[in-house]
Parts: sequence; C-alpha cells; structure tokens
Amino acid sequence: MRASWQGLIIWIVLTVAIVGCGSGSSSNSGTTITVKFTGGTPTAAAVQIGSAAFTAASIQSGNVTLSLPMGTTQYAIAYVCPPVPGFGNTVTSEFIIEATTQDGTTFTVSCQGSPSTGSATGSANASLIAGSANVFVRGNQGFGGSVGSNNGSFSVSMPTGTNDVALAAVDGAVQPNVLAVRIVRSQTVPGAINGGSPVIFASTDATTTQSLTVNNIPAGFVTPPAVGVFYNTTNGTSILLDNNSATSYPAVPTAAAQSGDFYTFESNTSDTATHNSAVGITQTTTSGGGAMTIALPASWSFAGPAAAALPTFTFNYTGFSGMAAVAQQGEIEWAPTLTTLSTITVTATANFQNGATTITIPNLASLSGFLAPAPSGTNIFWVADVFGGTAQEFAFFATPPANGSLSFVQNRGNYTEP
Repeated sequence: MRASWQGLIIWIVLTVAIVGCGSGSSSNSGTTITVKFTGGTPTAAAVQIGSAAFTAASIQSGNVTLSLPMGTTQYAIAYVCPPVPGFGNTVTSEFIIEATTQDGTTFTVSCQGSPSTGSATGSANASLIAGSANVFVRGNQGFGGSVGSNNGSFSVSMPTGTNDVALAAVDGAVQPNVLAVRIVRSQTVPGAINGGSPVIFASTDATTTQSLTVNNIPAGFVTPPAVGVFYNTTNGTSILLDNNSATSYPAVPTAAAQSGDFYTFESNTSDTATHNSAVGITQTTTSGGGAMTIALPASWSFAGPAAAALPTFTFNYTGFSGMAAVAQQGEIEWAPTLTTLSTITVTATANFQNGATTITIPNLASLSGFLAPAPSGTNIFWVADVFGGTAQEFAFFATPPANGSLSFVQNRGNYTEP
C-alpha cells in the first residue's frame, strides 16, 4: 500500500517503482522490452502488446521479456507482488504500467521486499559535539539504528554487501535535530565498521544551518507544509537531516561530502477542509549545502470516479504541460478481511495516453494469480495522482536521480461498490 500524500518521505520508500530505464534493443523485427524484478519476485505477471488482450508472462531469472512487432510502440506490464506487512495488515498489490518505446525499453522494477540484512557493529563518540544526546547509524536504503547515547557501541541491521555508513550526532529533542555528520565509506556488512575503531566526531563534523524556502502553497492548504531533507550517498545510503522545519535545514559538513552524493528536498501539504487533496514535490541536487528554494505545483480538484468494481478515472490537470515526464495514476484499495488489504494501481505515461484523459482499472482476474474485483457492497478507497518531472524514470515514481524534480497532485476518497 502506498502511503499516499500523508508523507512524501514514506511515499518514496513504499511505492513499487521502476528504478531505471534504458535504450533496450531494437531490430528490423521490432523492439524487445526487458523488465527485471528486484526486492521480491512477483507471484504473477502479464504483458500487453499494443491494444491486444493481456496474456500471462513467465518470469525467468527475475526478468520478463516481451517483443513488440515492427510498428508497435505501446505496451503494458502487469504484475502482482508477494504479500507484504502493511500498517496492521498484510497487503497484496497488483500493478499495471502502461508505456511506449519512447519511455524506455529496459527497466528494473521493485516489489519492495526486504533485502537480506546483516549486523554492522562498531562504536561512536560524539561527546565533543555540544548538545549531542545520541548517534544515529544508517546504511543503504536507510536501514540502521542508533547508539542510544552520544558515546558507545552499536549493532544494527543493514543490507548485506557494501554500505556507506552515515553517522549523525543528534540532540535530545522529540524530533531530534542533526548536529554533526560523519560518513564511513564502502563498509562490508556483516562486519565491523571503521575497521573496529571508534568513529570519533570533531568540531569539523558539525552541520551548518541553511535556509529553505517553499513557494506556491495553494490557498486553503495547510501552512507551513511538511518538509523533509535527506542526504544520499552515491552508493545508496540515505540519512534524514531534517523534518522539523519548513524554513531551514542542517547542511552536511564539507568533510563528509563526496562527489556523486546529493541532497533530496521534499515538501507536501493538503487542503485544510478535508485533507483529501494534496500537492507535493521532490527535488534533488548535487550542488546542495546552501540556501534552497522549492515550489509546490498548483492544486487539482477531482471528485473521484463513478462507483464501480473497476472504476474509470478522469484527469483534467494541465499544470505539468511541457514537462519532460508526465504520468497519470489511478488506484483502488479494499480490505477483503480485517487483516488484509488488496490494491490495484494503474500508471500510464503521457506518451501512452497520447492526449487521452481517462484510465480504467482493467480486470485481469481471468489470468492466474491476479486479483478479482471486490464484491458488491465493499468500501473502496481510491487515489488519483498526476506526476510531472524532469526525467522519464520519474513517470514511474523511482527515487529521483541526483539532479531533477518530481511533483505530484492528488485527490482521494471512497465509495461503496454497487
């Protein structure tokens, strides 16, 4: 289940995402589309070529391959991810991605399964950092833990393999403020960090306060908006620097930065009356560390699809016109039992839509492993999004590349299925 607009930070982590695209292969006989799955192998997959019906697809060595005949550019990929723990339930998610060869032909798709983890051990000493009360320890994908004080040992779980290990000295606030940062590069997990020697913070590791401005907050929306600032290393480690302030953030010291690292700035807000309409932006930059300004998109009003087992969403938002990458998304969710949740999400790129303004949730229940529509009388929760970004992978909601932006507008609600 996607956490929707209730925290763009969480949304980026939990959304099943296509995380890269490439040129793929093409020949006189057509084009080959290759999809690689990580983070868990789907329990079912299907493909659609052009406007033909969906057909079951085999997953071989974690990949699905389909061949488009000469002259055909549209395709769709459908898959069902293994059930995963949700917020007090178990979630089974079905995804349909509709694209064209203009969007790319080689992708890596994640079902967001938990990676293999190992123990990272060591010790840290931040006693020279005034006001420090704890040290957070983070590895790839944000995995990690804390010391529990400003001086002591740690043993935390991180993805196995090579991790950049980021250590942040923080104060004792309920939502701690980052006071200093050290990054120990290319550490092997499981194993001892920094060769078993203590990571000792010095005054040169202190963060510096920089200004952060969020513009274009829609009228009638919550002010100040929610804000999150992350520092990301080139090897996949992410550390939260700030989610307390919409006006400033702590910049990583020069000693901790390295070429290829980047900052991620996020902000989102919802309407004060219902909280059913939201806007947000994620912006990344390798030239961070100074004053930063980001701008929210104009809001979008959508009352929702007509009640149906497989509804049709209508998108009339033009705020992302002219952007390099635009996509529309419709999602439905329902609870078959008190402890389970089912979701179906359809994402269509602007290239696939070719001017169309509607998306209908398809019925793939005739294919083995795909979800059947909910029965009559079921409460259906719906979410509708439009995304606009600067790079095509944004249309598939990947974690942003080192320099770029992704904005979204969203509406949500519910209805009783007829």
